Amino acid sequence: MMLTMPKFALLQNFDLSKNSTLRVKAKAEYLVMPETLAELKEIFTWIKTNNLSWNILGAGSNLLLSSRGIPGVTILTTKLDAIKELEPGLYEVGAGVKMPRFCAYASQQSYAGTEFMEGIPGTIGGGIVMNAGAHGSWMEQILESATVLDLSTLEIVELPKASLGFSYRHSNIDPHKQLIVSAKFRLKAGDKEEIRARVLENNRHRSSAQPIKSWTCGCTFKNPSDDCKAGLLIQEMGAKGWHEGPLQVSMLHGNFFENTKEGEGTSIDMCRLMARVQAEALKRGVRLEPEVQRIGSFTDDEVKIWNH
Repeated sequence: MMLTMPKFALLQNFDLSKNSTLRVKAKAEYLVMPETLAELKEIFTWIKTNNLSWNILGAGSNLLLSSRGIPGVTILTTKLDAIKELEPGLYEVGAGVKMPRFCAYASQQSYAGTEFMEGIPGTIGGGIVMNAGAHGSWMEQILESATVLDLSTLEIVELPKASLGFSYRHSNIDPHKQLIVSAKFRLKAGDKEEIRARVLENNRHRSSAQPIKSWTCGCTFKNPSDDCKAGLLIQEMGAKGWHEGPLQVSMLHGNFFENTKEGEGTSIDMCRLMARVQAEALKRGVRLEPEVQRIGSFTDDEVKIWNH
């Protein structure tokens, strides 16, 4: 198909293997990296003119990129990375800001509320979409509103927290209809040393319980219930160490699947391992629902992992 020439930088057949925390093989048909809202609108006008599909990519955590290819335009949000203090304790944060960076920034300013973000390798935008949380705290607890680009009208809309339908690992933001540009957070003033101590404790806990130095996408499956933790269930199944190609279930935490060969593992390996673990859990009467999301081309059998 003959495309109209864009005014912005457009990269073709772009290697995305280093743009996800799982580090599997993946290539985008086209890639763009907007830096401003005006450029973002220009990109979507061009996408619509050329009748192309699109996907949104932040830090690439909690995400499985297809090794079979990612058609259309992949929009990398990591350059939407401004942090602005609107008034004491009220921050506007770009969708591409990584959560640990915002945690460090707020902590330095002696504001509490972001400590749970320490060590979470995702961006603010992705964290809002999945209502990221840790250590008993959640994104929804400090969020005031999210500013989104309506992809059907290309209008900017500010959505209050009450309209976002937050629940466990869920919001009602549809990345194929709305793109988070920024968000406002209300934080409480606190003692800098106490805040720093909580940040360090969260970091220590994550380091001791999770394979943070390995290539993973974070937790692979949602916890089936408050009384049934996915990691413990997988451990009790004896699945630690199971592998498909270079993808394996972590020996440290059963709900983390590691890519032992950066840039060599594939989404195909990951899907086979996920399906294998799901099948074993079903024998015990438990349905494991993926927490990790997917982008790109997947077979019908692979899609069943998410729709089973």
